Amino acid sequence: MSETRKENRQIKFRVSEQEFQQLETSAASVGMTVPAFAKSKVQGKRIKSPRVEREGALEIARQLRYYNSNLNQLVKWININKDLRPESDLKGMEQQLDGIRKGIEELWEQLSR
Repeated sequence: MSETRKENRQIKFRVSEQEFQQLETSAASVGMTVPAFAKSKVQGKRIKSPRVEREGALEIARQLRYYNSNLNQLVKWININKDLRPESDLKGMEQQLDGIRKGIEELWEQLSR
């Protein structure tokens, strides 16, 4: 069975342990694998450090999943209870939406720094 790949040529080369460590350190600093880093360098691409380190990005993704879950639960409740919207429910939904909006704005500020 043949593989279908965008790039069909493969290059293999050897480096010393020290050279590999340097490549690994450089790649990790920009959040890339060694092969992806080496390919980008050969292609002359400008490699920038990410604005958010990996752990920070994972935390932001976790928080976004939390807000997404809350929003989905709210929309599901609204769809199930289409005819039941007492004033107290509307105020509660507005508070939930406001909390979600504020949380997402805080995450956006973290990414914009």
